[in-house]
Amino acid sequence: MSHIEEAVACAMSPTADAALKQQATQYCEQVRASEDGWQPCLDLYIREPKSNSETRMFCLQVVEEVLMTRSNTLDESRLNYFRQTFTDHIQREYVKDGVDDNLSPEPAYIKNKFAHAVALLFRQMYLKSWTTFFSEMLAMIAPLPGSVGKSNIKMVDMFIRILKAIDEEVVNPLSHRFTTKEQNALNIAIKDRMREQDVPLLANAWYGLLNEYKDRRPEFGEQLLVIIGQYVSWIDISLIANERFMSLIYNILLTNPIRDCAAVCLTDIVKKGMKPLDKLQLIGFLGMVDVLKQVELPDDWEFRHRISRLVNNLGLQLCQIWQDTNPQANSSYPPEANLTGYNHISQLLPFLLRFLQDDDDNVCEAAFGFLREILNIFKTVKKASGSLSQDQKAFLRQILQAIVMKMKYRQDMEWFCVAIAGGQESVGTLGEDSIDDEELLEFLELRRELKRFYDQIAALSASLTTTFLHSAVTTTLTTFANEKATGAAGSLDWKDLELTLYLLYLYGEAIKGVPQFAVVAPSVGANGGKIVHPVPHAGAPLTPLGECLFEMCKSGVSAFPHPSVSANFFEIACRYTNFFDVRPDCIPDVLEAFVDARGLHHPIASNRTRAWYLFWRFVKELKVKLNPYVETVLNSIQDVLTVEATLPPSLSPDFDLSTFKDPMFETKTYVFEAVGLLISQESIPAQQQFEYLSVVVNPFLTEIQKSLEACRSIQASSNGAIGGNVAVGAGTSQHNDMELVWTLHHRLMALGSVAKGFPDILAKKTPGGALAAAAAGSAGPCGQIFKQVAEITLVALETLSRFQVIRSASRFTFGRLINCLGQDIQPYLPTLITGLLQECSIMELVEFLPFMGQVAHKFKTTIASILNGLFFPLVQKVFFFLNQVPNGTDEAMALVELRKSYLAFLMGLFSSELEDVFITEGNGQHLNLILQSVLHYAQDLSDVPVSRMAFGILLKAVNSWGSQGETPGSTVAPLANGKAPLANGTAPKSKLEAPGFYQFMYEHILRITFEVPMKSNFDLADGQSMLVLGEISGLQKAMCLKQGEGFLNYLSQVYLPSMNCPPDLVQEYCQALQQLDAKQFKKYFQSFIQKSRS
Repeated sequence: MSHIEEAVACAMSPTADAALKQQATQYCEQVRASEDGWQPCLDLYIREPKSNSETRMFCLQVVEEVLMTRSNTLDESRLNYFRQTFTDHIQREYVKDGVDDNLSPEPAYIKNKFAHAVALLFRQMYLKSWTTFFSEMLAMIAPLPGSVGKSNIKMVDMFIRILKAIDEEVVNPLSHRFTTKEQNALNIAIKDRMREQDVPLLANAWYGLLNEYKDRRPEFGEQLLVIIGQYVSWIDISLIANERFMSLIYNILLTNPIRDCAAVCLTDIVKKGMKPLDKLQLIGFLGMVDVLKQVELPDDWEFRHRISRLVNNLGLQLCQIWQDTNPQANSSYPPEANLTGYNHISQLLPFLLRFLQDDDDNVCEAAFGFLREILNIFKTVKKASGSLSQDQKAFLRQILQAIVMKMKYRQDMEWFCVAIAGGQESVGTLGEDSIDDEELLEFLELRRELKRFYDQIAALSASLTTTFLHSAVTTTLTTFANEKATGAAGSLDWKDLELTLYLLYLYGEAIKGVPQFAVVAPSVGANGGKIVHPVPHAGAPLTPLGECLFEMCKSGVSAFPHPSVSANFFEIACRYTNFFDVRPDCIPDVLEAFVDARGLHHPIASNRTRAWYLFWRFVKELKVKLNPYVETVLNSIQDVLTVEATLPPSLSPDFDLSTFKDPMFETKTYVFEAVGLLISQESIPAQQQFEYLSVVVNPFLTEIQKSLEACRSIQASSNGAIGGNVAVGAGTSQHNDMELVWTLHHRLMALGSVAKGFPDILAKKTPGGALAAAAAGSAGPCGQIFKQVAEITLVALETLSRFQVIRSASRFTFGRLINCLGQDIQPYLPTLITGLLQECSIMELVEFLPFMGQVAHKFKTTIASILNGLFFPLVQKVFFFLNQVPNGTDEAMALVELRKSYLAFLMGLFSSELEDVFITEGNGQHLNLILQSVLHYAQDLSDVPVSRMAFGILLKAVNSWGSQGETPGSTVAPLANGKAPLANGTAPKSKLEAPGFYQFMYEHILRITFEVPMKSNFDLADGQSMLVLGEISGLQKAMCLKQGEGFLNYLSQVYLPSMNCPPDLVQEYCQALQQLDAKQFKKYFQSFIQKSRS
């Protein structure tokens, strides 16, 4: 034993020699692992005089491990040795001299570890040879001579710890570590024996000890209440739920300092799993509502929180009883059970309301479960009877008022600009992930939860909700307007107004269907008697929602000097833009707020950037109604239409301009787009549009020209990355160069954003309704300005094409200029595309291919001559990247995206009637290479959507070129060697010849239409794979249609026999292909593949 003490002391010593410490640790592990190592450890633990605490703790760990993991090595004699040793130790340490109020001097962690060891031994011996365990323990608790009737406090301390350990190891399914069937069966058997034999004794002991220790030693009373709550879930409830025991617990709840634990214990009693009628009887016996009426709720939020949890759980149980006994859902229960359950719920509702109104959010949230379920009950009641009772409606109004008040910011809270809707609709705001204030984040989450309850109430009674909100909103706004008009001291602070506007934002969600802002009598239409709601005229009487919005606009509330008020004002204006159709006189009130310091010029950055985005939304929705205000707006925001591009003062060696982000500028692009929307209104004369656009664009053109002059001095080796080993500071030439390029990028993006606001002239319609194709090349006076933008963008690209950000900005700008210039953009495209392809990354190419698809879609065959010369160099660039081995996950994912973009580009050419680009004199010689790439992706089932795209391209190719090589009406005889049949003559050509396609179709396309679905990894049960199968069956139908009898002959005489297909099946297949429609043949083809694979 001395060796163990020495080894533990050395292993635990921070100053011991490392080598000795390692040897000591190894020795300790040998003792732990040895078969009989527990015996000297047990002897050392109980030895007198006692060893040090570290050694005794190690000894208990060894004993614990044996009892926990190697108990099968212990025979009956050894188990009895453990029992006797433990009992003797308890007698000596916890029973002897236990007449005073002093506890054992053992450290708490030693007591807990020993109690756990006792519980492990109990688990092994209780059913077999230690059936008297609890009676022995209770006997040692009994008062000793000279104790004046008081129980043995030392043993009570240990017994409480042992009961907790037994709960952990045997009773509690969430905590015990035994998971095998045998171990679970043992636990169940132990609980059964305890219920039958010892739990009544324990319950009686708990009562006596609780009655004694609630005052003698309150911490023991707390622990006893915890134990009762732990055990009550599986013992006979009548042992606790009786008049004697409940009177004691209620007395503690009402008068004793340990009332918190009494509340928790009562919660556990209420939560006990029981049948509905039994639980209803229990709740009736408990009479908890009468007790709750007597509970005084102090300033102590923790106690209020526990009482709130008690009410919540009691309410949840009652709601579940109501649902279970609802006659419409279950007729096996007597009707009075459902009524009794609801009566109990009704008695509990005032407590629910009280806690929802509590100042502490934790207390309020603790009752949310009950609230959610009572609203579900109301929903069921309304569905069954068609309406709620007056009492239920009154309670709903009280609940609505309570949750609305909980939505209000507290006095000590700081406000941040966070979009009301949240989620993706948070452009320009800080975003909650940027807020460090934990209290504010919790409040915002609470508000979202409260809104869900608001939604439930609105669904239950829209009229109640709208009436309440209308009164709350108009009262507050009217009060504000009156105080403002009279100059009286304001009785409202920002929290009141913020809440009012927040409620107004939510108002529309209480209205089913599209919110109406003016009162218009519905009429019955001619279409089958359908109710028609005419569009209200300007000046029509307002609905309650319309009245609230009108009051908001005219009250001047947006001028209140707190950022939350103006922020919510703009959110509401953008949510209810249709309101301005019936009250256009309110538009100036909103626009004025937008363009001054309340909106686009707000001193707080997050408010300002959010206003930039909302201004764009407002303009986009109301563009045609803003014509009278365009000039005023443009003059008011001219100073906003600037670009400030700055970089961090110190750029680290790994800094790369291509990955740097400027969120503020990205949001500001919405303002530039809004300007384009305002200027481009058809109601504004063309010359006036030109003047407006000149004022906005010309300063940018001038600044860009100056920047380009300065950029000519930038080193040719500079490409946006710092490199090297030293950071670059502000004021250095390299930092200035980077900032210059970054500014140029921003200015190009700003011009592109202005162009984005202009309509697509290729999509404009003539008065007759046809597309204005004839005028597509004329963009009017504004087109001259946009041509200057195109020209200067190309100069920037030619000068700085090595900078990815310039290439990106150029592509963005031209993508928007296409709509503005129409056919006039085409002369610029070759230079643009060449500049973009010179130095581009994989991801740039992924983004560039859709741009080329946009060009092809817009201009179709008119772009063919330009596209002809650019097509194969573009394909070569794609192949260059696709043939590279990816370096890392990001590059691998980029290559996957490139494959998709490449195939989508090819598909787009067919869809845009540009398939001749593939087979021109310059490109036709490469057709086989392109088709082979498509063939490769069609056969690659590692990415099924890509495979489907590839088969779709092959289908387009067959539809375009599948008739070539055939004389109409001729029969094409297959060759004996299995080669594709040759045409008897030359077909008349309406299009260019697709070189080699005829042979490719028979040698490759036909082959993979059978090989791919035959693959073992082609999953016929997968939805995506079935889409591929549809493309394949369509492809075979197309080849049959284009090649006719010759294709069928080749299938029946050459290809299918080469697959060892039986003659009768060959004939059946060819008939199906020829006679069935596409949908029927797809089903047949699927069946054919399934049979062939089996």
